[in-house]
Amino acid sequence: MVIGAHISGDDAHGSLLLFALEKSAALQPSHKFILFTNAILYELPECFVQINISPKPKNKLLLYYWYKYKLPKLVSKYNITSFISNAGMLINDSPLNQFLFIESRNLFLQKNTFFKNNFVDAVSIAKTVIVTDALLGNEYKKMFATDKLKQINFNRNQAALPYSPEEVETVKEKYTNGYDYYLFPVNAASKTHIITVLKAFSQLKKWQKTSLKLLLLFENKTDEKFLPDFKNYKYKDEVVLIKQTTENSSSLTATSFGYIFLGDYSYKQNVYNALLYNIAVIAADTNDNHLLFNEAVAYAPLTTEGLAHQLQILYKDEFFKKQQLYNTTNFLTNFDNQINLQMFIDVVSTY
Repeated sequence: MVIGAHISGDDAHGSLLLFALEKSAALQPSHKFILFTNAILYELPECFVQINISPKPKNKLLLYYWYKYKLPKLVSKYNITSFISNAGMLINDSPLNQFLFIESRNLFLQKNTFFKNNFVDAVSIAKTVIVTDALLGNEYKKMFATDKLKQINFNRNQAALPYSPEEVETVKEKYTNGYDYYLFPVNAASKTHIITVLKAFSQLKKWQKTSLKLLLLFENKTDEKFLPDFKNYKYKDEVVLIKQTTENSSSLTATSFGYIFLGDYSYKQNVYNALLYNIAVIAADTNDNHLLFNEAVAYAPLTTEGLAHQLQILYKDEFFKKQQLYNTTNFLTNFDNQINLQMFIDVVSTY
């Protein structure tokens, strides 16, 4: 079987479709995979043939014309029998078995009528539409009938394991002088909530005699412009400001007492990582988060009192924390890559 796949965008290495194809190749060594990408990928399995799209489509319109005029010839040239794409486009008037792989919310949010109609056409062509989480499944159900829908919850970081007690202590000694801490990642989506988090932490300190620290992990730089009048903040000595790096991102998550998530959909992987490390998560009480994380996290309204209340419960109530970790364990069973990869293979190999 020859499976063709288009992985759109310049960050193919970050694509769940590439992850699924690479892992599937190990289970189906007799299959051949033809990858169409914008940039060169390295260390691919031997059964992969990579075709760089040239010239690289600089916009959606040029990509549309590539699908319409160039891709059909390439499909014929390489004897492709099944084709899967994450670009929201497929080949019109083709006898191929074709599949859509949706790993981005952007496909449901596009407003250009032409490309929106093109996406609708692609859904009608697809034998199956694979979505990678429940939120995308919900978006799909708003627009289309569900008979083609298949949700497969891939997690490329499934191998992450909780840190040993010794490792936890080493990290805490390095960053917080050995004290437990709540971790709040500050990024493009969450930075507007810094003041709410600081006020909630203050409230926790007033309610509770605790040595807990608050660690603010800045995605870019430890920019105090988001912390007006921080020098006068009563508990500033209990707050640690850290610039995020490749080295510290995982360790600070894995050794935190609790993880505060006030980001958006684009940062969902951070929550999955925390859960894999067996860290309790407090997330904003939004419809999106309920769809993404179900009962695996504790929810707090985006208010000082609401967030402070959850910080206190997580700190005081050992039964509550154990229940959250139990819910996490159940939730993560949905991300068993061995099961999900077999589901993926069954979909693209059935027809």
